[in-house]
Amino acid sequence: MTIQAVTVRIFERRAEPALLLAVALHALLVSVAQPLPGHAWLTGGAYLTGQLVCLIVAAAAWRGAHPAQRRLLSRFTLALGALWLGDLITLSFELRGQAIPALSVADALYAGYYLLLFGALLRLTRLRLRSLRTLAMTLDSLIVMTILGTVAWTFLLSRPVPLHPAGAAYVTLDLALIAVGLLALRQQRLSVPVALICAGLALIVGGDLHYALVGGYASGNRADFLYLWGTALQALGLWQRREQSVRGVQWRPPRPVRVWLAAFPYLAGALTCAALLVSSPTPVTLWGAALTFLLVLLRQGTVLQENHLLARKLRHSAAELERRGSQLRFQTRHDALTGLPNRAEFEEQLRRALTGPVAVMFIDLDGFKDVNDTFGHPVGDELLRLVTARLQTHLPARATLARVGGDEFTLVLPGADEAQAVHAARRLLGSLSDPLDVAGLTLPVSASIGVSLAPRDGADITTLQRRADTAMYHAKRSGRRQVQVFTPALDDQRRDRFAVEAALRRALTGHEFTLHYQPQLRGARLESVEALLRWTSPTLGPVTPGRFIPVAEQCGLILPLGRWVRERACEQAAAWHHQGRPLRVAVNVSPLEFAQPDFVPHVHHLLERLDLPAHLLELEVTEGVLVQDLTGTATKLRALRALGVRISVDDFGVQHASLSALMALPADVLKLDRSFLSGHDGLGGVHAAGPQVLRAVHTLGRELNLDVLAEGVETPEQHALLRDLGFEYMQGFLFAPAMPADELDAWRAVRGSVSEPAQPTLLLE
Repeated sequence: MTIQAVTVRIFERRAEPALLLAVALHALLVSVAQPLPGHAWLTGGAYLTGQLVCLIVAAAAWRGAHPAQRRLLSRFTLALGALWLGDLITLSFELRGQAIPALSVADALYAGYYLLLFGALLRLTRLRLRSLRTLAMTLDSLIVMTILGTVAWTFLLSRPVPLHPAGAAYVTLDLALIAVGLLALRQQRLSVPVALICAGLALIVGGDLHYALVGGYASGNRADFLYLWGTALQALGLWQRREQSVRGVQWRPPRPVRVWLAAFPYLAGALTCAALLVSSPTPVTLWGAALTFLLVLLRQGTVLQENHLLARKLRHSAAELERRGSQLRFQTRHDALTGLPNRAEFEEQLRRALTGPVAVMFIDLDGFKDVNDTFGHPVGDELLRLVTARLQTHLPARATLARVGGDEFTLVLPGADEAQAVHAARRLLGSLSDPLDVAGLTLPVSASIGVSLAPRDGADITTLQRRADTAMYHAKRSGRRQVQVFTPALDDQRRDRFAVEAALRRALTGHEFTLHYQPQLRGARLESVEALLRWTSPTLGPVTPGRFIPVAEQCGLILPLGRWVRERACEQAAAWHHQGRPLRVAVNVSPLEFAQPDFVPHVHHLLERLDLPAHLLELEVTEGVLVQDLTGTATKLRALRALGVRISVDDFGVQHASLSALMALPADVLKLDRSFLSGHDGLGGVHAAGPQVLRAVHTLGRELNLDVLAEGVETPEQHALLRDLGFEYMQGFLFAPAMPADELDAWRAVRGSVSEPAQPTLLLE
């Protein structure tokens, strides 16, 4: 620690005791030195020493003050310096036995003291100009100053002793200081340093009053006590003020005190009025009273203006609260993105409409998740806003459209029957027929709509919403862009779906699945088998693949289920291979499985773990996989072909893959869908395929260097037709049903025609 820092620390600890010691020494000398000869030197010297200590403390506070306080403390310090110099000159006249002039250099220094102190107090008030509160506080101070001035001048002028001119001037300046001091005291939060400075100012005012009343100055009189103690309190306030911006003790006067301060000008005016009534007023009293009443009237005007502003603020606050309340109520009942009613508001509107017939619609956008995943959520949000605008322009009268989820909307149409509801729903679908321009993109949009009707389909909100959702779900499964009205059969279908899903989850861990194998023949020779999944549930009984496979695909269970099928089929193929009876096994692969990034590595790992030759595994991918992602599909198929796995295109002719896609993708087998033979297209209509179509498909496969497998051969007539057209590779119940592995072994033994499968043929890709 440096010597300067040590000095500062010691001075900080000694400043307040030094002030107390200085004023105590002066008081002691005044008390004991009065009868002694030359006492003026002792009392005057003690007085000047005490004032000098106050000046040094103030200067030290100025020097070590926080930067925010230095300008204020500098004015106070300069004022105390002017006061000390004025006292030094005045005391020099007395000590030399000379009469103090009526006007001297000391009076000029005293005037500088008042001016500097006046400026410092104004800065201490921190008043804002052009403020009504500042005007009110100024009027309060002027009222007090006028009343005190009137009383003081009335008293001074009524005395027989001549009034000292300098004393009269100091009293007048004191009145101005009182007014400014009151402004400082009327702050919302009063600090301890401000209170000390104002208290010191009050003592100095008392000294000036004593000086004016006595009519002169003499060392050691009561005025010295008041001046020195007042200066000491000001120096102490400045010392504590130096760090006010860092650590300041704030004090808020109690409410009764603040009330009395506010009422004081009016009480003083009332006392002045009473004094005028009971006494003989002098001209000074009359003028002072008149000025007081004028100031009180002006103050009352500010009160009226304050009340007016307060009332206006209250009205504005009430209006703002009402606006924010309305905004909050709107936000709690409406969707932030589209501005449509949310679920709570929709249910309230539906509750009101249930007094009569009402239609409820559940609207779900088709493929909206793909938009979010591909282009990002900002594009998806803008698409929702544009869809909302389209739907609103085609809303029926009295209809309420709400957004209840990400891409889910609901609509309530009071008083509508089934025909009106279906017509309105088709109008809404028609509004989405044209693509939307979003962020420089042209995006097609469609929706699926489910409709429920009250009271036919339900009389409560929950039932109507659930059944409209059920109808929408069926519309989406039926090909999208559809309107579906709820029927009890749809509810049964959805309950069955949930029952199947719950049973599926139990079946995955309950060993309820088995694999059956259906032979695939090339002429009379067994070429391969197709692994087909069979499920017998303890609660549902035998469940057909057409019933549980779509549910598994929708709920994501197709991934663990497909992995289980693939592993069991490969294990069986490996067992046959190790027994010396190799047989190729074809396994179906769902589009969701094929899209997984670990699909090819899993197949590779499975072949290595089971030591299974790759040509004994055939993976059947549907035609839809080929058209979804041509580049990604080709990459995976080539990777599988590089392992030696055979690739089969299943259900050919159903999803209409382009010939260019078939030519670009590596494959080994083209499986002709059973609808080409059964006379149905799988959608409920009769297929018009004849021998010419079958011959064309067979020729196409041969030209693409693909085996063509006809599945679903059930009658001798179908077998004869296919044989005449050149088909050799067939599968169907005419030859053998799907059977467990042990039954297949017995079937192969009975036929006595087990032959080695053809080795894989290298095809040009």
